[in-house]
Amino acid sequence: MLNSLKKLWQLFNKKERIQIFSLLFAFLVMALVQVIGIASIMPFMELVMKPEIVTENKMLNTLYNYFHFNSINSFTIFIGIVMTFIIVISNVISILTIWLKQKFVWKNNHRLSKKLLKRYMAKPYSYFLNHNSTDLGKNVLQEVQSLTKDYLIKLLDLVTNLLVVLAIISLLFITDVKITLAVILILGGSYAVLYYITKNRMKIAGQKRFEANKYRFKIVNETFSGIKQIKINSRENEFLTRFSKHSSENSNIRAWHTIIMQIPHYGLETVAFGGIILLVLSLIVVGGARSKIIPIVSLFTFAGYRLMPALKKVFQSASYIIFNTAILDKIHEDIFEDGNYTSQNWPDEFPKAMEFKNKIELEDISFSYSGDEKIILKNINMNIKKNTKIGLVGATGSGKSTLVNIILGLLRPKDGKISVDGNKLTQDNMRNWQRNIGYVPQEIYLCDDTILNNIAFGLPKSKIDFSSAKKAAKIANINKFIENDLPEGYKTMVGERGVRISGGQRQRLGLARALYHDPAVLILDEATSSLDEATQKSVIESIYNIAEIKTIIIIAHRLSTVSYCNDIYLIENGQVIDSGTYAELANSNIKFRELANLKNGR
Repeated sequence: MLNSLKKLWQLFNKKERIQIFSLLFAFLVMALVQVIGIASIMPFMELVMKPEIVTENKMLNTLYNYFHFNSINSFTIFIGIVMTFIIVISNVISILTIWLKQKFVWKNNHRLSKKLLKRYMAKPYSYFLNHNSTDLGKNVLQEVQSLTKDYLIKLLDLVTNLLVVLAIISLLFITDVKITLAVILILGGSYAVLYYITKNRMKIAGQKRFEANKYRFKIVNETFSGIKQIKINSRENEFLTRFSKHSSENSNIRAWHTIIMQIPHYGLETVAFGGIILLVLSLIVVGGARSKIIPIVSLFTFAGYRLMPALKKVFQSASYIIFNTAILDKIHEDIFEDGNYTSQNWPDEFPKAMEFKNKIELEDISFSYSGDEKIILKNINMNIKKNTKIGLVGATGSGKSTLVNIILGLLRPKDGKISVDGNKLTQDNMRNWQRNIGYVPQEIYLCDDTILNNIAFGLPKSKIDFSSAKKAAKIANINKFIENDLPEGYKTMVGERGVRISGGQRQRLGLARALYHDPAVLILDEATSSLDEATQKSVIESIYNIAEIKTIIIIAHRLSTVSYCNDIYLIENGQVIDSGTYAELANSNIKFRELANLKNGR
């Protein structure tokens, strides 16, 4: 528990830690006011049962004389009104404290979600190759909320109700030590024993729920992402069965946890109020006067009315905290994860593009993924002059896409360096270099948004330049399609992942997006491999229309795509085994000829 509290404390900044102490003070005030309300019941009931106590009780007598009352009845009414006012004030303070608590925790829900998302976004591209995006999204959207609702709020509830319980118990000790000890032994002991018995099981169940919930999200995402293939292959029942397994486990664990939290309520409520009856009978048996019995019983009854819910909430809060420890551990781990990852503050304005006048040089580039001994790239050397067309070819798995990801700055080489006009690319200037790049992948990601917003991807509406978007669309040879064939032109919604437009049009939109900010370097990572030959030819023509003013790097399945490149690099097993023009390689390299025949279908 102490380790968990330490982790939670680290999630707060200095301002929020001060707010926590302010909340604790508010909780203490609330507990004291509630005790005052409970304590006021005993003198009031004594006054009702024995009016002459006004002359015997020093405090009541002082109040009676100070306010110049003429009758005990009017004084009794006054005391009743004061007591009611105290109870009202107590409840108002409780409501105010709850409001402050809710405001604090839900503000932190927003802050932690944002902080976790920022932390993920600051991590390198390689991190996302090893982590499921659905799991990351679940952590940001649901698990942080669970941490807020089922851990942080419950922890504050635990503190609040512990203070209330301690304050009420203290009052009862002052009134009658023996009866109070019996109350602690019966009520407190019962909760403590049940908590001790179920604590470890709740922690294990919480871990299982976290894992089951992760797979629920994963399978739902896979189902909707692959719905086309699922329907074609009649796999609906299989995916439903996969989801059902984890969903059922999640539901069963939650139901078990809910039952465990409710068990003490019904049993101990019977014990508590049955105990009040026994208390009355025992006081009568020992010969107590009814005028003395009723105030004491009234005090313990009213205290029990306040104490039982507080004890119940203490137990439930402790159960929630143990049950959701796995969430705290995961979020703390992801925010404070050790490694070569640093949080990043991104500027509001885009960084200035790095100057690029002459060439890009790759010197002895080698790469392997962290924790993997397999070498993906080894001693790659390239010299890419400005405004030339470069082709990267090779069999699947040869390392072409990894090399492009290094040029893009998404992966860092293990050895070697990349220089632009003699300036080495580093973490400090990488974003400046990336401002020069337009990138078109094989699979174009489109938002469920308008054509215009997809071309100007990620820009707020106020900063979108329509003329630049239209210019990019013209170069990509998609402008006429947008204006003539789409019902609302550039304002047309493309649907989720662009389902309302064809594959060829998606590729053209991807090209228009890459060209929107007029990059100096255009990189196409097998961008036309999924297209038929006629559509591919049309897209390639669009690309070559800008070839004279752009440096273009192309990875291609069909070698006809790179036939007009100035230089072609043949890559095999992570190494450049040959380079030259298309004609030179076709004449001199057997492997290139074999590859050309294979890819061209000859």
